[in-house]
Amino acid sequence: MTPDVPQPRQRFIGIDPGRMKCGFAVVNDDGTRTRVDVVPTAEIGDRIASEVSAGPVAALCIGHATSSAAIVALCRTRWPDIPIHVVDETNTTLQARQLYFDDNPPKGLWRLVPRGLLLPPVPLDGYAAALIVRRYLRFSGR
Repeated sequence: MTPDVPQPRQRFIGIDPGRMKCGFAVVNDDGTRTRVDVVPTAEIGDRIASEVSAGPVAALCIGHATSSAAIVALCRTRWPDIPIHVVDETNTTLQARQLYFDDNPPKGLWRLVPRGLLLPPVPLDGYAAALIVRRYLRFSGR
């Protein structure tokens, strides 16, 4: 009998496109996040290229709303061998707030304030990008 060899994790890049900035996330197939950032839209190609050069990427998951057509076109041109999936990003910004506070729970007296009333001190686009990948993984059966 051969021992079970752990399979390498697949990495997915999530992009929450915007006119001025994009959410950017790298998520493993088990849902763990290795990167959550906000990137100027003009620099998104370089950021994707950096991740692609760091190791295999299973797919690019791009939110369907603002500026998505331009990002999809860029990705198809520069990385034609990586599958591209356009994902419905409805309510990801709202859900990103919850994810942010899961990672960064309020401290002191702020923990007594309902999270729905708290505003994160950072843009949530990167968390929205992570949620775009999670949606793709959930609905694709991976």
